[in-house]
Order: sequence, then structure tokens, then C-alpha cells
Amino acid sequence: MPKLTNHEEVKQSIAEAAWRVILEHGMEGASVRTIAKEADLSLGALRYYFKTQDELVAYSRELVYKRTAERMGRVFKLDMPPKDKIVQVLLNLLPSSEEKRLEVEARLVFKVYTRHKGEKFDAQQDSVYIAIKEVMSYLVLLNLLKKDADLHLETERLYCLMDGLALDAMIRPELLEANRMKRIIIYHLNSSCSEKFGNVGW
Repeated sequence: MPKLTNHEEVKQSIAEAAWRVILEHGMEGASVRTIAKEADLSLGALRYYFKTQDELVAYSRELVYKRTAERMGRVFKLDMPPKDKIVQVLLNLLPSSEEKRLEVEARLVFKVYTRHKGEKFDAQQDSVYIAIKEVMSYLVLLNLLKKDADLHLETERLYCLMDGLALDAMIRPELLEANRMKRIIIYHLNSSCSEKFGNVGW
């Protein structure tokens, strides 16, 4: 009996191949032919799933967002103290494993690519920004955010910090050390919240 093909799994496999090609060769080198080769598919087979390069890029970007949202959802459901959970959510936005490295770095490339395409980047659609907003709402719910804190500015500040840490990890991977990242995150949370999240201890 012939093996049935899961079309969504194939599309995700192609998108993951696109991430690898983009990170290795840049968006300019991410031709449909190159991605097909990386995915171990014929050009015709790839075009069966994605008619155009723009369609493939759009799907690949949305898959990054989807994977990030799913990962954040799993962490939010963990049974752990609230402050520990917040730190874990933020740590999971960083490339601490090979799987997350591909997703995190691809997301940053797609973010820059919107400017290259002359499009306006909409942070409201960005899964990382959505996760940051959920973290801030959680802090408010737990009454942890400082009384005089500006919620909008604190949201933007944390969003910029997490993107900065992710970008730094791309450029200086030798400094991607879990405790270093955790200390930076805790240092930031200590400055924003009325209760300490822990000692930084450099």
C-alpha cells in the first residue's frame, strides 16, 4: 500500500529548509531551486506546494510565528512559581538549542526583510511581541509591575531587549550562555517590578 503524504508536514519541512538556506546564504540566495535542493525535493515537487517564492517566504515566516506561539503556550502551562515562569517564557524566546536557533534567527531575518521589501513591519503580528504583551499582562495581574511604570513603554523596552539579546546571540554565539542570558533578564525584571526576581550575581 503506498505511503500517504502528510501535506502539512511536507510544507513545514520545506519551510525549515528555507530557514537553513536563508541563514546560510541570505534572502538573496534563497531561490526556489536552492530551497528545493536543501529540502531534497525536485523543483516541480516544491512548486506543487508553493507556486511562488513569495508564497514560500510568507509561509516560512508564519511558521516561525506559529512555532514560537506554541512554545510560549507550553511554558505558560507549566506548573511552577509565577516569577520563575516569567523568566522561563523569556528564556524560551532566545536560541538556547539548535531548533530554537533556527526559528529565532529566521524570525529576525524575516523582520529585516520586510524593510528590504518596502513593507511596514507590524509588531502586533509578531509572536514575540505577543508573548511579551502576555508577560506584561501577567505581571500586572500578579501586581508585580511597579506602580509608576508605564505599561506601554515597559512592553516596548522588554521587546527591544529580547530582540537585542537574540541578535547578539547571532553575532556573538560564544556568549550564548544560559546563565548570562538569565542574569540579564532578571536584572531587567528587577528594574521594572516591585519584587525582586532574584540576585544577578555577576
